[in-house]
Amino acid sequence: MSKPPKNDPTALKDAFMKLLRNKRNEAGYFKARTKLVWEKFFGKHVADNTRDMMVRNRKLYVYVNNAPLRNQLMMVREGIRKRLNEEFGEEYLEEVVIK
Repeated sequence: MSKPPKNDPTALKDAFMKLLRNKRNEAGYFKARTKLVWEKFFGKHVADNTRDMMVRNRKLYVYVNNAPLRNQLMMVREGIRKRLNEEFGEEYLEEVVIK
């Protein structure tokens, strides 16, 4: 008698992510993924001063409460875009807009 194949957690995760992501909720999918890593990638200070995020037309809009921080993030927004696209495993975000 043969054993049933073991579940591959990576394949299961990939299948689940594909199920969550479709054209209707693609922006919400990437917003949720961004929120999951935002503090880890950019620090507690940035996360605490981020009021909201929105993804629309492959652009990430980040709303920041703190004016000096907003200016700092504007200077590194290309780095933010690259880092998030690396996390996504694809070139999804075309631009990061800081407001």
